[in-house]
Amino acid sequence: MKRILLFISFCFILFIIYFDLTTGTLPTSQLTSTPVQPSLPVDKPENPSIAYKEILIKPGDTLLSIIEKEKEATNKPIEEIISDFQSLNEGLQPENMQIGKTYKIPIYK
Repeated sequence: MKRILLFISFCFILFIIYFDLTTGTLPTSQLTSTPVQPSLPVDKPENPSIAYKEILIKPGDTLLSIIEKEKEATNKPIEEIISDFQSLNEGLQPENMQIGKTYKIPIYK
């Protein structure tokens, strides 16, 4: 019985080593080899139909928590709120907001 258990353990360890060497268990970074070309600044007209308020981001703030704190919570879908935020902030994803910076937050009445 001990021999069978040792043989199974040995096979399992070999499989783990094989899997780790071929596939890996840690995520790899996806580096691109193409150089990044600087883009020219483009004056984008702001969307005048979206009312906004500039708010300083504090630790723990998220886009939705800020909208709820400002008593501007509406029945707007979250996709529309995110889309409006991105159009006001030059395509910035809400999860990339940084503490201590000021962003334009859409206001819904």
